[in-house]
Amino acid sequence: MALPLDSVATIFIFLIGLPAILLQTLPAEVRHTVLQERRQVAVFTVGPIVVATLAVIAGAYLTSPAAGLSMTEDEAEMVWLVIETFLIGICGSAALVLTERWRRKSVVRRLRRAAARGIESRGRPVEEELMALVELGVQSRPGEDKTLVIDALDALVGETQARPGYDGAQLEELVKGLEDVLVGGAHTGSPGNFKAGADLLERLVWEASGRSDSDDLKMSVQLAGILGRAALRYEQPHDQIKFLEILAFAGEGEDTGYSTWASQALFEIGSEAIESGRILVAMTALSKLESLVFTYSPVSGELANDYIGLVAHFHARGPTGRDYSREFVDPELFAAPLPELIRTARAACIQGARFQTGDHLARLLSEIESAPAQPN
Repeated sequence: MALPLDSVATIFIFLIGLPAILLQTLPAEVRHTVLQERRQVAVFTVGPIVVATLAVIAGAYLTSPAAGLSMTEDEAEMVWLVIETFLIGICGSAALVLTERWRRKSVVRRLRRAAARGIESRGRPVEEELMALVELGVQSRPGEDKTLVIDALDALVGETQARPGYDGAQLEELVKGLEDVLVGGAHTGSPGNFKAGADLLERLVWEASGRSDSDDLKMSVQLAGILGRAALRYEQPHDQIKFLEILAFAGEGEDTGYSTWASQALFEIGSEAIESGRILVAMTALSKLESLVFTYSPVSGELANDYIGLVAHFHARGPTGRDYSREFVDPELFAAPLPELIRTARAACIQGARFQTGDHLARLLSEIESAPAQPN
Protein backbone atom coordinates (compact mmCIF):
# COMPACT_ATOMS: atom_id res chain seq x y z
CA MET A 1 0.00 0.00 0.00
CA ALA A 2 1.31 3.47 -0.89
CA LEU A 3 1.83 6.21 1.65
CA PRO A 4 -1.59 7.72 2.57
CA LEU A 5 -0.42 11.17 1.59
CA ASP A 6 -3.67 13.08 2.18
CA SER A 7 -4.19 12.00 5.77
CA VAL A 8 -0.50 12.30 6.70
CA ALA A 9 -0.25 15.76 5.14
CA THR A 10 -3.36 16.87 7.07
CA ILE A 11 -1.82 15.68 10.34
CA PHE A 12 1.46 17.51 9.66
CA ILE A 13 -0.36 20.71 8.75
CA PHE A 14 -2.18 20.46 12.08
CA LEU A 15 1.04 19.88 14.03
CA ILE A 16 2.79 22.76 12.31
CA GLY A 17 -0.11 25.18 12.77
CA LEU A 18 -1.11 24.13 16.29
CA PRO A 19 1.48 26.24 18.21
CA ALA A 20 0.69 29.34 16.18
CA ILE A 21 -3.05 28.91 16.71
CA LEU A 22 -2.65 28.40 20.46
CA LEU A 23 -0.27 31.35 20.78
CA GLN A 24 -2.81 33.63 19.14
CA THR A 25 -5.42 32.64 21.72
CA LEU A 26 -3.19 33.69 24.63
CA PRO A 27 -3.37 37.16 26.23
CA ALA A 28 -0.62 39.39 24.86
CA GLU A 29 1.42 39.44 28.11
CA VAL A 30 1.31 35.64 28.46
CA ARG A 31 2.26 35.16 24.81
CA HIS A 32 5.22 37.53 25.24
CA THR A 33 6.40 35.59 28.30
CA VAL A 34 6.00 32.22 26.59
CA LEU A 35 7.99 33.33 23.55
CA GLN A 36 10.89 34.32 25.83
CA GLU A 37 11.21 30.66 26.85
CA ARG A 38 12.78 29.69 23.53
CA ARG A 39 13.97 26.25 24.58
CA GLN A 40 10.60 24.99 25.75
CA VAL A 41 8.89 26.54 22.72
CA ALA A 42 11.28 24.64 20.45
CA VAL A 43 10.91 21.37 22.34
CA PHE A 44 7.13 21.39 22.49
CA THR A 45 6.54 22.65 18.96
CA VAL A 46 9.29 20.95 16.94
CA GLY A 47 9.34 17.81 19.10
CA PRO A 48 5.93 16.43 18.03
CA ILE A 49 6.76 17.11 14.38
CA VAL A 50 10.05 15.19 14.69
CA VAL A 51 8.33 12.23 16.37
CA ALA A 52 5.59 12.21 13.71
CA THR A 53 8.22 12.35 10.93
CA LEU A 54 10.06 9.35 12.40
CA ALA A 55 6.79 7.43 12.61
CA VAL A 56 6.01 8.13 8.94
CA ILE A 57 9.55 7.13 7.91
CA ALA A 58 9.18 3.89 9.87
CA GLY A 59 5.83 3.18 8.20
CA ALA A 60 7.21 3.89 4.73
CA TYR A 61 10.13 1.56 5.37
CA LEU A 62 8.05 -1.28 6.82
CA THR A 63 5.64 -1.26 3.90
CA SER A 64 8.34 -1.00 1.24
CA PRO A 65 9.99 -3.95 -0.50
CA ALA A 66 13.31 -2.89 1.02
CA ALA A 67 12.15 -4.14 4.41
CA GLY A 68 11.82 -7.67 3.03
CA LEU A 69 8.63 -8.33 5.01
CA SER A 70 6.53 -9.31 1.97
CA MET A 71 3.42 -7.67 3.37
CA THR A 72 0.06 -8.14 1.75
CA GLU A 73 -2.06 -5.14 0.87
CA ASP A 74 -4.25 -5.69 3.94
CA GLU A 75 -1.23 -5.94 6.24
CA ALA A 76 0.28 -2.75 4.85
CA GLU A 77 -3.05 -1.01 5.27
CA MET A 78 -3.14 -2.16 8.91
CA VAL A 79 0.39 -0.77 9.49
CA TRP A 80 -0.63 2.63 8.17
CA LEU A 81 -3.82 2.53 10.22
CA VAL A 82 -1.73 1.99 13.36
CA ILE A 83 0.68 4.77 12.38
CA GLU A 84 -2.14 7.19 11.60
CA THR A 85 -3.72 6.39 14.97
CA PHE A 86 -0.35 7.08 16.58
CA LEU A 87 -0.06 10.38 14.71
CA ILE A 88 -3.54 11.42 15.83
CA GLY A 89 -2.47 10.59 19.38
CA ILE A 90 0.56 12.85 18.95
CA CYS A 91 -1.73 15.66 17.77
CA GLY A 92 -4.02 15.26 20.76
CA SER A 93 -1.14 15.00 23.22
CA ALA A 94 0.58 18.05 21.73
CA ALA A 95 -2.64 20.07 21.98
CA LEU A 96 -3.19 19.04 25.62
CA VAL A 97 0.42 19.61 26.67
CA LEU A 98 0.73 23.00 24.99
CA THR A 99 -2.64 24.15 26.30
CA GLU A 100 -1.63 23.21 29.85
CA ARG A 101 1.92 24.61 29.69
CA TRP A 102 0.81 27.91 28.21
CA ARG A 103 -1.98 28.60 30.67
CA ARG A 104 -1.32 31.69 32.78
CA LYS A 105 -1.20 29.68 36.01
CA SER A 106 1.32 27.24 34.54
CA VAL A 107 3.51 30.02 33.18
CA VAL A 108 3.54 31.79 36.58
CA ARG A 109 4.25 28.54 38.41
CA ARG A 110 7.12 27.71 36.05
CA LEU A 111 8.70 31.15 36.45
CA ARG A 112 8.40 30.96 40.23
CA ARG A 113 10.11 27.57 40.34
CA ALA A 114 12.86 28.79 38.02
CA ALA A 115 13.41 31.89 40.17
CA ALA A 116 13.47 29.78 43.35
CA ARG A 117 16.46 27.75 42.11
CA GLY A 118 18.72 30.64 43.03
CA ILE A 119 17.57 30.63 46.65
CA GLU A 120 19.33 27.37 47.48
CA SER A 121 22.58 28.33 45.79
CA ARG A 122 22.84 32.11 46.35
CA GLY A 123 20.17 32.88 48.94
CA ARG A 124 18.10 35.03 46.57
CA PRO A 125 15.79 34.38 43.58
CA VAL A 126 17.34 34.17 40.11
CA GLU A 127 17.09 37.74 38.82
CA GLU A 128 16.28 36.92 35.19
CA GLU A 129 13.30 34.70 36.03
CA LEU A 130 12.19 37.07 38.80
CA MET A 131 12.14 39.98 36.37
CA ALA A 132 10.20 37.90 33.82
CA LEU A 133 7.64 37.13 36.54
CA VAL A 134 7.42 40.81 37.50
CA GLU A 135 7.05 41.91 33.88
CA LEU A 136 4.17 39.46 33.45
CA GLY A 137 2.52 40.96 36.53
CA VAL A 138 3.05 44.52 35.30
CA GLN A 139 1.34 43.78 31.98
CA SER A 140 -1.49 41.72 33.53
CA ARG A 141 -4.91 43.19 34.15
CA PRO A 142 -6.11 43.93 37.69
CA GLY A 143 -7.76 41.16 39.62
CA GLU A 144 -6.96 37.46 39.55
CA ASP A 145 -4.27 37.81 36.87
CA LYS A 146 -2.13 40.12 39.02
CA THR A 147 -2.92 38.15 42.18
CA LEU A 148 -1.36 35.04 40.64
CA VAL A 149 1.93 36.90 40.24
CA ILE A 150 1.77 38.52 43.69
CA ASP A 151 1.12 35.12 45.30
CA ALA A 152 4.16 33.75 43.45
CA LEU A 153 6.28 36.63 44.77
CA ASP A 154 4.93 35.95 48.26
CA ALA A 155 6.02 32.32 47.98
CA LEU A 156 9.52 33.44 46.97
CA VAL A 157 9.64 35.74 50.01
CA GLY A 158 8.74 32.84 52.28
CA GLU A 159 11.35 30.52 50.76
CA THR A 160 14.07 33.18 50.93
CA GLN A 161 13.41 34.19 54.52
CA ALA A 162 13.18 30.55 55.62
CA ARG A 163 16.86 30.01 54.82
CA PRO A 164 19.23 30.18 57.80
CA GLY A 165 21.53 32.49 55.85
CA TYR A 166 18.90 35.18 55.33
CA ASP A 167 20.32 38.49 56.59
CA GLY A 168 17.70 41.00 55.44
CA ALA A 169 19.32 42.01 52.15
CA GLN A 170 18.19 39.45 49.55
CA LEU A 171 14.79 40.71 48.43
CA GLU A 172 15.36 44.26 47.20
CA GLU A 173 14.59 43.39 43.57
CA LEU A 174 11.46 41.52 44.59
CA VAL A 175 10.15 44.45 46.66
CA LYS A 176 10.79 46.82 43.76
CA GLY A 177 9.04 44.33 41.49
CA LEU A 178 5.96 44.31 43.72
CA GLU A 179 5.74 48.08 43.35
CA ASP A 180 5.92 47.75 39.58
CA VAL A 181 3.20 45.08 39.53
CA LEU A 182 0.77 47.18 41.57
CA VAL A 183 1.40 50.76 40.48
CA GLY A 184 4.21 50.77 37.93
CA GLY A 185 2.43 49.76 34.74
CA ALA A 186 -0.56 50.68 32.64
CA HIS A 187 -2.87 48.59 34.86
CA THR A 188 -3.01 49.66 38.52
CA GLY A 189 -3.89 46.84 40.88
CA SER A 190 -7.41 46.20 42.17
CA PRO A 191 -8.33 46.39 45.88
CA GLY A 192 -7.77 42.63 46.06
CA ASN A 193 -4.33 43.06 44.52
CA PHE A 194 -3.41 45.72 47.10
CA LYS A 195 -4.57 43.38 49.87
CA ALA A 196 -2.36 40.60 48.49
CA GLY A 197 0.52 43.07 48.31
CA ALA A 198 -0.09 44.13 51.91
CA ASP A 199 -0.05 40.48 53.01
CA LEU A 200 3.32 40.02 51.28
CA LEU A 201 4.80 43.12 52.92
CA GLU A 202 3.42 42.09 56.30
CA ARG A 203 5.21 38.73 56.03
CA LEU A 204 8.41 40.39 54.88
CA VAL A 205 8.39 43.05 57.61
CA TRP A 206 7.55 40.53 60.32
CA GLU A 207 10.46 38.25 59.40
CA ALA A 208 12.93 41.09 58.78
CA SER A 209 12.11 43.01 61.97
CA GLY A 210 14.76 42.93 64.66
CA ARG A 211 17.57 42.99 62.10
CA SER A 212 19.72 46.08 62.20
CA ASP A 213 20.19 47.93 58.91
CA SER A 214 17.98 45.60 56.83
CA ASP A 215 17.68 46.79 53.24
CA ASP A 216 14.64 44.58 52.74
CA LEU A 217 12.86 46.14 55.71
CA LYS A 218 13.75 49.68 54.65
CA MET A 219 12.43 49.13 51.13
CA SER A 220 9.31 47.41 52.48
CA VAL A 221 8.54 50.39 54.72
CA GLN A 222 9.00 52.79 51.82
CA LEU A 223 6.81 50.63 49.59
CA ALA A 224 4.10 50.36 52.26
CA GLY A 225 3.93 54.16 52.20
CA ILE A 226 3.71 54.28 48.40
CA LEU A 227 1.03 51.60 48.22
CA GLY A 228 -0.90 53.08 51.15
CA ARG A 229 -1.21 56.36 49.27
CA ALA A 230 -2.06 54.64 46.01
CA ALA A 231 -4.77 52.58 47.73
CA LEU A 232 -6.59 55.78 48.75
CA ARG A 233 -8.27 55.72 45.34
CA TYR A 234 -10.45 52.85 46.60
CA GLU A 235 -13.32 53.15 49.02
CA GLN A 236 -12.49 50.28 51.39
CA PRO A 237 -10.60 51.86 54.34
CA HIS A 238 -9.38 48.52 55.66
CA ASP A 239 -7.06 48.18 52.67
CA GLN A 240 -5.24 51.42 53.50
CA ILE A 241 -5.32 50.71 57.23
CA LYS A 242 -3.47 47.44 56.63
CA PHE A 243 -0.52 49.42 55.27
CA LEU A 244 -0.67 51.74 58.27
CA GLU A 245 -0.46 48.75 60.60
CA ILE A 246 2.58 47.45 58.75
CA LEU A 247 4.29 50.83 59.09
CA ALA A 248 3.47 51.07 62.80
CA PHE A 249 4.89 47.62 63.48
CA ALA A 250 8.08 48.36 61.51
CA GLY A 251 8.55 51.70 63.25
CA GLU A 252 8.41 50.28 66.76
CA GLY A 253 11.49 48.08 66.31
CA GLU A 254 14.75 48.43 68.20
CA ASP A 255 16.43 50.36 65.39
CA THR A 256 15.26 53.98 65.62
CA GLY A 257 16.08 54.50 61.95
CA TYR A 258 13.01 52.46 61.05
CA SER A 259 10.82 54.82 63.07
CA THR A 260 11.94 57.72 60.88
CA TRP A 261 11.07 55.87 57.67
CA ALA A 262 7.75 54.73 59.13
CA SER A 263 6.80 58.17 60.45
CA GLN A 264 7.43 59.80 57.11
CA ALA A 265 5.26 57.22 55.35
CA LEU A 266 2.50 57.55 57.98
CA PHE A 267 2.54 61.33 57.58
CA GLU A 268 2.32 61.10 53.78
CA ILE A 269 -0.61 58.67 53.87
CA GLY A 270 -2.39 60.59 56.64
CA SER A 271 -1.99 64.03 55.08
CA GLU A 272 -3.11 62.83 51.65
CA ALA A 273 -6.04 60.97 53.24
CA ILE A 274 -7.36 63.96 55.16
CA GLU A 275 -7.02 66.30 52.17
CA SER A 276 -9.00 63.82 50.05
CA GLY A 277 -11.70 63.37 52.67
CA ARG A 278 -10.66 59.89 53.85
CA ILE A 279 -10.97 60.89 57.49
CA LEU A 280 -10.98 57.41 59.05
CA VAL A 281 -7.68 56.56 57.34
CA ALA A 282 -6.19 59.91 58.42
CA MET A 283 -7.31 59.37 62.03
CA THR A 284 -5.72 55.91 62.03
CA ALA A 285 -2.47 57.33 60.63
CA LEU A 286 -2.37 59.99 63.36
CA SER A 287 -3.06 57.37 66.03
CA LYS A 288 -0.21 55.18 64.74
CA LEU A 289 2.11 58.18 64.64
CA GLU A 290 1.15 59.06 68.20
CA SER A 291 2.10 55.53 69.29
CA LEU A 292 5.54 55.99 67.71
CA VAL A 293 5.95 59.34 69.45
CA PHE A 294 5.00 57.82 72.82
CA THR A 295 7.53 55.02 72.22
CA TYR A 296 10.44 57.38 71.58
CA SER A 297 9.39 60.52 73.51
CA PRO A 298 10.62 63.12 73.99
CA VAL A 299 11.01 63.29 70.21
CA SER A 300 12.73 65.63 67.81
CA GLY A 301 13.78 65.67 64.18
CA GLU A 302 11.82 63.85 61.46
CA LEU A 303 9.51 61.98 63.82
CA ALA A 304 8.48 65.18 65.61
CA ASN A 305 8.09 67.08 62.33
CA ASP A 306 5.89 64.37 60.79
CA TYR A 307 3.70 64.15 63.89
CA ILE A 308 3.09 67.86 64.35
CA GLY A 309 2.67 68.24 60.58
CA LEU A 310 -0.17 65.72 60.52
CA VAL A 311 -1.72 67.37 63.58
CA ALA A 312 -1.65 70.65 61.63
CA HIS A 313 -3.60 69.06 58.77
CA PHE A 314 -6.38 68.13 61.21
CA HIS A 315 -6.21 71.60 62.75
CA ALA A 316 -6.92 73.08 59.31
CA ARG A 317 -10.14 71.08 58.86
CA GLY A 318 -12.39 73.53 60.68
CA PRO A 319 -13.62 73.74 64.28
CA THR A 320 -14.17 70.01 64.72
CA GLY A 321 -10.76 69.21 63.27
CA ARG A 322 -9.14 71.79 65.54
CA ASP A 323 -10.83 70.29 68.61
CA TYR A 324 -9.71 66.82 67.58
CA SER A 325 -6.11 67.93 66.90
CA ARG A 326 -5.76 69.53 70.34
CA GLU A 327 -6.04 66.08 71.93
CA PHE A 328 -2.72 65.18 70.28
CA VAL A 329 -0.76 68.31 71.21
CA ASP A 330 1.13 67.52 74.40
CA PRO A 331 4.30 69.61 74.92
CA GLU A 332 5.72 66.86 77.12
CA LEU A 333 6.11 64.60 74.07
CA PHE A 334 8.67 66.86 72.41
CA ALA A 335 12.31 67.59 73.14
CA ALA A 336 11.88 71.30 72.25
CA PRO A 337 9.21 73.84 73.20
CA LEU A 338 6.15 73.53 70.98
CA PRO A 339 6.48 76.88 69.13
CA GLU A 340 10.12 76.17 68.37
CA LEU A 341 9.19 72.66 67.16
CA ILE A 342 6.53 74.04 64.82
CA ARG A 343 8.95 76.59 63.37
CA THR A 344 11.50 73.84 62.78
CA ALA A 345 8.88 71.61 61.16
CA ARG A 346 7.73 74.49 58.93
CA ALA A 347 11.31 75.17 57.83
CA ALA A 348 11.63 71.48 56.94
CA CYS A 349 8.41 71.74 54.90
CA ILE A 350 9.86 74.65 52.94
CA GLN A 351 13.01 72.65 52.19
CA GLY A 352 10.93 69.61 51.21
CA ALA A 353 8.43 71.59 49.09
CA ARG A 354 5.53 70.65 51.38
CA PHE A 355 3.96 74.10 51.14
CA GLN A 356 0.45 73.05 52.09
CA THR A 357 1.68 71.46 55.32
CA GLY A 358 3.83 74.53 55.95
CA ASP A 359 0.75 76.76 55.65
CA HIS A 360 -1.18 74.56 58.08
CA LEU A 361 1.73 74.72 60.54
CA ALA A 362 1.82 78.50 60.28
CA ARG A 363 -1.85 78.71 61.25
CA LEU A 364 -1.32 76.28 64.13
CA LEU A 365 1.65 78.32 65.37
CA SER A 366 -0.38 81.53 65.15
CA GLU A 367 -3.14 80.06 67.28
CA ILE A 368 -0.71 78.72 69.89
CA GLU A 369 1.15 82.04 70.14
CA SER A 370 -2.05 84.06 70.37
CA ALA A 371 -3.60 81.85 73.01
CA PRO A 372 -3.65 83.42 76.51
CA ALA A 373 -1.05 82.08 78.90
CA GLN A 374 -2.32 79.42 81.29
CA PRO A 375 -2.21 80.45 84.95
CA ASN A 376 0.20 78.53 87.12
